[in-house]
Amino acid sequence: MIDLKAIFRAVSGGRRPSADTTESATRLVNTLPTMDSRPALVEIIKAVARINKDVSVTFKDRINTLLYVDTHSASIHHHLCLDYLAGVPRARTYLPTILAYWTELTNGYQLCLRQSQNSKTPQMTPTLELAAGRALHHQLSLIRWSALRYIHADGSTWLQAYRLYSLIEQAGFQQKPITLYQPDAESITPERMLIQAAMLHLAQTDNLVPIEIEAIHLMLSRLVDDVSLAPNASNSDFQYVINLDLPAAPQLLRRGTLGKGCRFWSGDAVVNRLADLILDFDQEVPANFKRALPSMPAETWRGLLQKLSTRWSQDGGKSMRRHERLTASSMAKVEVGFERIAHHLRLSRNVPLGDEQFSDEWRVTDSSEAGVGMTYLGRDVDGLLIGRTIWIGTRGQPAQLGIIRRVQRLSEGGTKVGVELLGNMPLPVQLSESINSTPFNGIYITQNNTRGGRRVFLVPNKLSSGSGVLSLSANGKSYQIRITELVASHEDCQQVEFDTLERLTS
Repeated sequence: MIDLKAIFRAVSGGRRPSADTTESATRLVNTLPTMDSRPALVEIIKAVARINKDVSVTFKDRINTLLYVDTHSASIHHHLCLDYLAGVPRARTYLPTILAYWTELTNGYQLCLRQSQNSKTPQMTPTLELAAGRALHHQLSLIRWSALRYIHADGSTWLQAYRLYSLIEQAGFQQKPITLYQPDAESITPERMLIQAAMLHLAQTDNLVPIEIEAIHLMLSRLVDDVSLAPNASNSDFQYVINLDLPAAPQLLRRGTLGKGCRFWSGDAVVNRLADLILDFDQEVPANFKRALPSMPAETWRGLLQKLSTRWSQDGGKSMRRHERLTASSMAKVEVGFERIAHHLRLSRNVPLGDEQFSDEWRVTDSSEAGVGMTYLGRDVDGLLIGRTIWIGTRGQPAQLGIIRRVQRLSEGGTKVGVELLGNMPLPVQLSESINSTPFNGIYITQNNTRGGRRVFLVPNKLSSGSGVLSLSANGKSYQIRITELVASHEDCQQVEFDTLERLTS
């Protein structure tokens, strides 16, 4: 094992020559192959932070060290990102490290750019172009990971990206392809990076699962390759705009949106490319997309592309809202997760909700014919996954069962949760494959209590239409059933149809 404390003794002490700061970071990177990846990356981030704080570091030492450290540790960082997105056990603890890596390197590259601008003969060398490109990439990655965590990036985060892009634009290489890392990797222009991030924001990601968000990000690298930013609006009524001078996210162009910092791009160009892609997917998933994008069923891809065609449309998808929302305000008792709900129903379904069971953690804020909007003020936000089942109890109303469809973490605190309702008064049932087998849970809503007029039967994901004959027990009665059809797959269960074969005698 490498003694990290020994390696960093030089950088953890008092004031020292700038060479010690940069050399310590370089030495650590050289030990990476023999070290556990996450602790090593944490120490690298600390070293970069020390470089950023050390004003005595020369421009040459700073930029060479940052590029070297970034180049040799990027693969480790990428691996942590993949583990986090895949839900690997304990990977949730990687998040601060993932974000700090991008933050500290972005700050360091910005210092290099400022040092260069303040020099007697400022010039944009290939090394500086790479530093600027990586800085923009890292800052936009912070914005994308806000979307992956259902947080809207604040204006200051966007403004920092805009300032980096403005520096690149002033130097005149915003449309120059840059290979950020491996020589054989695909290159990308700073302009395309910014448009890609803007279109991801305009995709309204707060009701998409992480794999769909990542798929859109990767897909956009191909969708926007012919799209460019213009300093002036065209005559088209359908354009998007960003203002490089304002701390605001990208948006559809509205009347009166003017300013020296405004950059415009065609909505028609993006939507037309998307329409072509939808036609391709109707035939077969294109081979280049299969290689470059996450593995998802063709039906999921088609559904995602249709969502984008609505959200990237000229009205931003507002015309597609099917039900009017009514403002509401009431406290709620909530259970999240299929197994947790089934357990609660078995124990407490017939127990009236008392005042002591309500808290300020959950509040219903609006409702419609199809669903409810809620605000959550608790800490267990990671459990609020899109597609997960949720049980809602309120005063004077039948208990409701639904599916989480939208999550948005608020900068001021709290989380907005949008729920699609399946029905009222869910019943707990038990299923078993044989007399001696361990029973498992199911949740049933009768036809009269559902929103769509079709009964709802939820079972664990491990069951399928090929599970054979099952015994179903509910309210003291038992039946023999066979699952016949998968209706919908959710994050923690699946909705199925079944045939009742016979009633069993007790």
